Amino acid sequence: MKTAILIGFMGAGKTTVGRLFAKMLDVPLTDTDKMIIRKTGQTPGEIFATEGEPAFRALEHDVLQEVINNEGIIATGGGIIETPGNIQLLSEANVPVFYLSGSFGQTMERLADDDTRPILRSKTLMEVAALWRNRLPKYDAAASHVIATDNKTAAEVANEIRDLLGE
Repeated sequence: MKTAILIGFMGAGKTTVGRLFAKMLDVPLTDTDKMIIRKTGQTPGEIFATEGEPAFRALEHDVLQEVINNEGIIATGGGIIETPGNIQLLSEANVPVFYLSGSFGQTMERLADDDTRPILRSKTLMEVAALWRNRLPKYDAAASHVIATDNKTAAEVANEIRDLLGE
């Protein structure tokens, strides 16, 4: 049973919520970033550093095409909506796409100690804020549901998704 796709900015909780939600429903979780690591042996950050963002986005698109019809929950990378073809794939997936939406402040609090994000290592806070603002309409365009995540635990967000799906 195809259940849901999770999108949102880095630090939104897509993987954490996806893991909880998949466990609740006893369905598999597919994480596109983890698929990229399995395919290449490199983290997204390493691919950014060695091959650049365009190469990573092309690989991310290929992975999304490969997994878009997987059973269960799909947790995507934060920049999945940077490729127009991915927005089309998400909108045509015939499964609810949940945008985990948090304020910039809470998102940055979650990422404060995370040194694995290539964008955080290479950009200033102002540049990250501009990227976040630029992505907001893309997330909205790709989503069938928006879930506000501020001041909520991952379990609360997973329960909200479950309630929306009527599971």
